Amino acid sequence: MGANTAKEHHLVPQYWLRAFAEDGHVLGRWRGGAEHRTPVRHAAVARHFNTDPLAEGERRVALETYLDRHVDGPCAPALRALREGQWPLDGAQYAVALDALAWQVVRTQAFRSFDEQVGRHLFPVLWAQEAVGYCEERLDRPLSEAERLEVFWTAVRMAPDPSLIADPRSALRAMIRAFERTRDLLAAPGRRLVLLRSADRCWSWPTAGWPCAARTAPSVSLPHCCPRRSRSSLRCHRRVC
Repeated sequence: MGANTAKEHHLVPQYWLRAFAEDGHVLGRWRGGAEHRTPVRHAAVARHFNTDPLAEGERRVALETYLDRHVDGPCAPALRALREGQWPLDGAQYAVALDALAWQVVRTQAFRSFDEQVGRHLFPVLWAQEAVGYCEERLDRPLSEAERLEVFWTAVRMAPDPSLIADPRSALRAMIRAFERTRDLLAAPGRRLVLLRSADRCWSWPTAGWPCAARTAPSVSLPHCCPRRSRSSLRCHRRVC
């Protein structure tokens, strides 16, 4: 991999994290409750998260490059307009915002972990389904109901460990497919984005709150932030003062 190839991939765009930063740092909290400060460039990152393990050179980070150039970059002005209270967005900015929202749902550790768990549980069933089709193809005739059940359950019991035949690109493929489904859902007829506002300033959340913005619901007023806390701090959005 070349020296200029990105290895640390952001799960939340940096321009959005900067809106919640103080002196270039994002305030977070460990599971034990202790607070900590993380530089924006190191916040919400995962090493080689979008790396293609089968490609070479710059193509290894084709997805990360695409997100940077065609999602995060174009969406920055749209989200900046939202934070300044501009609503509704024009058609082009609205489409860009939908893409960013859909990508944000799937470019997370939580989504990838969930997809892997579902894949492990469903693999024996999918393997057995393929076995039934293979037998019918080899015999050149449909199997009877009894034969189908026998082949199916035998294949379920004898299914190999998923890791032995796993597609190295399966995580990336799943993320792209999930993005397409999420984008279609957000853009479905009758569904609209709702901008959540506080009494005096527009706010949103960098991760967990984004899907909520796609709900079909009236505008909601958020509680005021305590004036003793910075309005750009994540802590303001995690507690009601």
